[in-house]
Amino acid sequence: MTDNQPARWTRRGFGRILGGAAGLATLGSFSSACGGSSGGSPAAGNVAASGSAGAGAVNAVAGASASSSSGSGSAGGGVDADLLMQRYGLKPFAAAPAAPAAKAITLDPQNPTVFSKVPTAEKICFVTIDDGIDKDPAFIQMVKDFQIPITCSLADTLIKDDYAYFEKLYETGYVSYQNHTVNHPLSMPSLGYQEQLDEIAGQQTKLHKEYGVTPYIFRPPGGNYDSVTREACRAAGLKGMMLWKEAMEIQDMEYQTSDRHLQTGDIILCHFRGPAQLKGETMVKMMTHLYSHIQSQGFTVADVTQYV
Repeated sequence: MTDNQPARWTRRGFGRILGGAAGLATLGSFSSACGGSSGGSPAAGNVAASGSAGAGAVNAVAGASASSSSGSGSAGGGVDADLLMQRYGLKPFAAAPAAPAAKAITLDPQNPTVFSKVPTAEKICFVTIDDGIDKDPAFIQMVKDFQIPITCSLADTLIKDDYAYFEKLYETGYVSYQNHTVNHPLSMPSLGYQEQLDEIAGQQTKLHKEYGVTPYIFRPPGGNYDSVTREACRAAGLKGMMLWKEAMEIQDMEYQTSDRHLQTGDIILCHFRGPAQLKGETMVKMMTHLYSHIQSQGFTVADVTQYV
């Protein structure tokens, strides 16, 4: 999500430019949450070897009203502090420090690297959101208001009833998309190699078709994976498997450490959730709680694709 990366059109957005996108079928979404709420992510494996952040580039469709921004999304980049206080009761995030010239984690395309945090001395964390169940337009506005980087791992079965929503989210310029399977199987290890490959490679194809992206990071549903999953990732062209250190609940975070505090470089897991899953709360309210926790601990948010 850097301002020297080229803008990229989405196929759906390009279709609108040529004369309008086809209508979308309405499909039911899953009512149950995926991993994170009932246990922490598995411990990450050793961090090693080489990859690029090409898929971390954030796109703007030609002629789109939303403009791209630099990854840090600082107040100096146009964040309205008064608006944030009025709408969310929060201040702007501090600008993230410049990303290191060399990635903090290099990925191994032959043996996809498993990671749940980024080695850094800076007080930064990384916000990631999974699946795609809830599609709240107010959250898109929130992303525009705060201008901080977010990495979303999407599952086709949960976004296909409204691909256009995630196109609009992508067009904000603050969001990158990664792979979360086609059908969101919560126990990847129960599947054979070909089934796992179909889930992962199939989602690569779908995300490229809809948004013009080629993810390089895979997040296994529920954090569940085995050696077969890593081999399927390798075969599908993915270089890393991203887990997490904290998981956001309705108002609080689930920590993997007893001191219940963020640590430098932690990756935070959230989900696209709405009133049906959040006991009446909205996605925006949940994210407001998350941002408050991050700010109260003296952290700011950086772009994980600039570090991995």
